[in-house]
Amino acid sequence: MAARQGPLSRQGRPLCEEQAAPAPGRIGRSCVSQREVIFPKTHRRHSERFRNSRPRTTRKERRQTPGTGPPQKQYGSDTAEMSSHNMSWVRYPSHVSTAVEDVITAQSIVSRCLHVYMALCVPLSLAAGLFNLTTFIKGRARQGGLDAFLSDLTVTHVLVTLLSLTTVSRPDYMVTTNLGCAVLSFLANVCYFNGQYVQLVMLFAFLLQGSAPCLRTATKAAQRPVESLAVIGGCAFCSSLGLAALLGTSGELSRSTLCQVDPLTAWPEYEIVKVSLGFGLALVLKLVFFILLLVQLAWRAAAPQRDAASTPRVVLATALTTFACRLPYNIALLQRARLKLQRDIGSPRDELLMSLAELVLFGESGVNSLATLFLHRPCRLALLSVPERLTRWCRKGEPSDSFSLKRVGG
Repeated sequence: MAARQGPLSRQGRPLCEEQAAPAPGRIGRSCVSQREVIFPKTHRRHSERFRNSRPRTTRKERRQTPGTGPPQKQYGSDTAEMSSHNMSWVRYPSHVSTAVEDVITAQSIVSRCLHVYMALCVPLSLAAGLFNLTTFIKGRARQGGLDAFLSDLTVTHVLVTLLSLTTVSRPDYMVTTNLGCAVLSFLANVCYFNGQYVQLVMLFAFLLQGSAPCLRTATKAAQRPVESLAVIGGCAFCSSLGLAALLGTSGELSRSTLCQVDPLTAWPEYEIVKVSLGFGLALVLKLVFFILLLVQLAWRAAAPQRDAASTPRVVLATALTTFACRLPYNIALLQRARLKLQRDIGSPRDELLMSLAELVLFGESGVNSLATLFLHRPCRLALLSVPERLTRWCRKGEPSDSFSLKRVGG
């Protein structure tokens, strides 16, 4: 019985070759569609019409056309401006880093340093600051210009020490709303700028004497400390208010966030402005001060000198301590701003350096309080009189105790 044959074409050939192996030396022919075999001209005409109807685009046009090919980054001016102020991508490296060993090491170092700070620096800072403040309040009747400025610095140092208690949860960060974090940052910046501005005025008012207009203005500021401190406080308030506007959280104040004194999600301009106003400007003025001081010492080399004991060494000591403690922190702030501009979250090492620099910044309050206690004469005399007062108080209680015992025995 003959094998069943499929449909034939007009030339009498089958529409599709059998799927058997091709003859030796020939390449097997694939099956063609029935429409192409029966209507070859019509099929070619429709295929050409379909190809001609498709829009022909070059490779460059396909690259620029949205929706074709891989998504391309847009670098328009509006997009760049929005991305520079969009800090939603910022994260702490310890929360997203895959280097687990580095994260554990960094957190261990921060935890140990925090324990030392809480055990030593905080009690010493509060005790020295409160003792100095009590001494200034008791001697306010005979208080001079230097005592008024040191009183303002003492209050600032006590407030900074209290604000540093927000780091007690480190290496974890305090969880609060954007509004609460903005308030914390504002208060810390007021203390930061106030302490810096007060020290600058003290340098020019109490360590320099001359006939230059700037020196005469500084001398008048020392003679009217209340008005001068009010102006300094206003400048610190305005500087902190300007930084609060650069936090970038005004539209979502009730949103929860991880907070520290200088929020991580602030705009890069925040760090740049803070370093410029709180450290860069102060550094320039301190350099000017030391140049004027050297010139003054050169002019007075042959002239009779004042008593060395009357020189307020505490002013110079607090200025040098502030510079040494704030230098690492401002370097860390600039490093953070650079990473933000490069859209990089950094490494656990960067986060570790920032945390350690923050603890050093808080330690400035304790060191300055101790410097005021030991170098400022009224505070030092008050400290030396404490044992005498305790002895006198204990002796005052002895007669009353013996009298009560005699009455009980009678």
